[in-house]
Amino acid sequence: MTATTATVKRQRTWAWPAVTKTILLPVSLLFALGLAAQGSGNSGYFLVPGEAKAGMKTFFDKGCIRCHAVMGEGGRSAPDLGRAPAGYLSASEIVAAMWNHAPQMWTKMQQQKVAPPSFSASEMANLFAFLYSVRSMDEPGDAERGRQLFSAKRCGECHQRGARTAPRAPDLSQWASYRNPVSWIQAMWNHAPAMQALMEARGYSWPEFQGSDVADLLAYVRTQVTSRGPHLYLRPASPDAGKTLFTAKGCANCHTLHGSDRAGVPDLGTRSLPRTLGQFAAQMWNHSPTMWVSMKAQNIPRPQFSNKEMADLVAYLFAERYFEASGNSGRGRRMFEVKGCGSCHVPGGSGSGPDLSSWQGRVSPVRLATSMWNHGPVMLGRMQEQQMPWPVFQTGEMVDLMEHLNRGLAERQPARARR
Repeated sequence: MTATTATVKRQRTWAWPAVTKTILLPVSLLFALGLAAQGSGNSGYFLVPGEAKAGMKTFFDKGCIRCHAVMGEGGRSAPDLGRAPAGYLSASEIVAAMWNHAPQMWTKMQQQKVAPPSFSASEMANLFAFLYSVRSMDEPGDAERGRQLFSAKRCGECHQRGARTAPRAPDLSQWASYRNPVSWIQAMWNHAPAMQALMEARGYSWPEFQGSDVADLLAYVRTQVTSRGPHLYLRPASPDAGKTLFTAKGCANCHTLHGSDRAGVPDLGTRSLPRTLGQFAAQMWNHSPTMWVSMKAQNIPRPQFSNKEMADLVAYLFAERYFEASGNSGRGRRMFEVKGCGSCHVPGGSGSGPDLSSWQGRVSPVRLATSMWNHGPVMLGRMQEQQMPWPVFQTGEMVDLMEHLNRGLAERQPARARR
């Protein structure tokens, strides 16, 4: 057993139980994504394939957990990958974040005498799916803050435990058996029309939720249950089924994906949507009265969802956010030169780095990340020998570079010949 293997196995001994308890269920629930890779071809989108549950195993087996935590569980010497940065990251931006941070990781490994692990393309794809999925989960809620919200939003005036005075307002302690936020999204959606009518009759305003409000409310409601009844889990969701539901349930009548907003109706494929499931639930809830008015005006019946249907729909919407608009080849060509890539990666193989011309039409975030990581330590060493700075990529730059590589480096040659 090598020192590296021993280190990883020691890490797994203490980390597996804690992290499995925290994130295995939501990862299994949301992202059983067996989707094929797709380049810049006809659609103009990049898709990260992979299976999130297998990616969690890769995260442990490769020793990532040794430095990086996920949702608070794991090492502390590197960022918690479930929390930072706070914003949504597209596939290419995950690659850019890995690239920008890689020299620090390799240097730290070298200091600790730990060899950087290598990744196959399938392992990297699974790791991406894992990182994407855990970033959609909310951090554990604050039960005390949830109690304060429950009171401030006047939830308790209708949702009284064991009360019979408001038969259309369910006892929320019954929902505590739901072990994932998707079931809460489904229950909140189905319950909203009856609640809206009841609140209007009583002269109450519609409560709105922001930030971690839903996660905090869930945490509080779960503290109100003393019995140990069965927990309700969902089977892995199907994005394909969710795509069908998006049309069948009438969502597509108003909402677009990767299109443009329609009179204030948000495009559900944009990154402007909330990053986490709890925030997504809050936005659906806040928007519910407006949606209901619009549906009535168009004579569209308000759809109801089963738990499985809502899980499929949410999986589809979140899977679509793996996609991003293709980059700009012209900007990517300039990026290739400005970042110094052309100094080593010369068509024909005459440079110190591999010829990337063969990548034409086959570049994806997974392939780029895999090659970058496996080849990176050698590349860093050569750049240090030549006193070249490690290039840093800003938002949008990596997808432009991928578009240029997909179109082929041959388009650089005429420009070089004219010099």
